[in-house]
Amino acid sequence: MQLARQGKISLEEDSAAANAITIKSGHVDGNKNSCNATYGDNITSNEDTLFEKENSFDTDDCMSTITFTDEDLLLGSKPHNRPLFVAGYVREQKMNRILIDEGSTVNILPLRILKELEIPIDELSNNRLMIQGFNQGGQRAVGIIRMQLTMEDMVSSALFYVIDAKTFYNMLLARPWLHENAVVPSTWHQCFKYCRNGIVKKVLGDKKPFTEAESHFADAKYYIEDANKGKEILPPEEPKSCNNQNTRKNDLSTLEPES
Repeated sequence: MQLARQGKISLEEDSAAANAITIKSGHVDGNKNSCNATYGDNITSNEDTLFEKENSFDTDDCMSTITFTDEDLLLGSKPHNRPLFVAGYVREQKMNRILIDEGSTVNILPLRILKELEIPIDELSNNRLMIQGFNQGGQRAVGIIRMQLTMEDMVSSALFYVIDAKTFYNMLLARPWLHENAVVPSTWHQCFKYCRNGIVKKVLGDKKPFTEAESHFADAKYYIEDANKGKEILPPEEPKSCNNQNTRKNDLSTLEPES
């Protein structure tokens, strides 16, 4: 690959892909199986700017220690197995089910969300990233795009790999975004914290990322069940018996009229 970049030799696309780098990524498909992402070194000069950090803050400015206490527990001391979903805004549109995932190495944006945001395909930059783990096969990225995110007081940007696949999340923010923004997440506390201008700030997890219509997703059960537990279940009304009404009529017919 080094000789190819120097122009001393030429490689066909297939042979170049065979020498590609492999990185591990998790929580990509609906079953949350680990997957591998493989990509070639084909980033053009136009794409170099996409990989540059767009945030202007300096982590050295934050001298505070980020800690989590019982007061940060969004669900109290109740045991749970929820992933960390947050909500925010992308291009002035509300976006829920943004998954914060320390186990993934690339930020992922499903193609369906790109269409919902009315972003044309030609806004994507080309990239050869291949993600393994979709239906036991590989899923090649459609392209890459950097977008700005707003979550409560936090404004940041993330480089997303767009994939045409079914996912249980609307966006996935992985280690690149976490590290670029010095974010410390806690699935147990259902929040993440970060530092700006020497102040530690917090973004809470979304308590209702799934609707009843989306209850088929595996992680939805951790939210739908809790919602149903809070509802008051009323006993069914006993149906009126026709026999009782007939008996009442018969009783009235046997009464003797007053003289």
